[in-house]
Amino acid sequence: MESETLSQFDIGELFGQTKSQIIHELSYSDLSMEDLSRILDMNKTAVKEHMDSLERKGFVKSFFKPGGAGRPRKFYQLTEKGFELLPKRYVDFAKVLMEEIEKEFGREKASAILAGVADRFVSSAGWVRDDIRSLSREQKLEKLKEFVSVLNKLGYYARLEVTDDVVRIVRHNCIFYELAKSNNRIICGTLGSDIIKSSIYDDFKIVEKFSEGNNRCVVEVNLK
Repeated sequence: MESETLSQFDIGELFGQTKSQIIHELSYSDLSMEDLSRILDMNKTAVKEHMDSLERKGFVKSFFKPGGAGRPRKFYQLTEKGFELLPKRYVDFAKVLMEEIEKEFGREKASAILAGVADRFVSSAGWVRDDIRSLSREQKLEKLKEFVSVLNKLGYYARLEVTDDVVRIVRHNCIFYELAKSNNRIICGTLGSDIIKSSIYDDFKIVEKFSEGNNRCVVEVNLK
């Protein structure tokens, strides 16, 4: 199948074609050394080298299964880490889900839902929301540094740039990148904004976006 072939190519880029084939075969069923040797058309010694490597890295695990009157046979199966290598459709699912929410409840309600998502998202990384408008400039800067640390916990690779009364939060990664490419208005316009708004305050503007072809996302926050 097309998606399966593409996935094999992707995994093959990381592990080589033999290990890629092993991972895909094990996604269908547990297999013994004899099974793998036959499927791969390879002697057991060579197969064992591949399996030992995959097992050391945590992608497969081995177990023994009774074989009737004979000795128990060794079988291999994918671990949870191994299953994570197989094709996933999270982006497609999230895109359709957001479209259905907006169609069912309207744009205003969909935006409110995403605002709640943004709030929970940063809170899960340890952020404690605080209104910084009444703080001194130095206190605001300290709070913004804490916020950037939270973004980095989430995987944004962010840093702070300070020029007079304007602070720029520069993010070198977007954890919603694939989703934002196909749904810029909701991800960048609503969720991206609400992550800032619900965490700091609303005196900011997004001046650069990944979804508009930039290689970073830049948010300017006014300290006045």
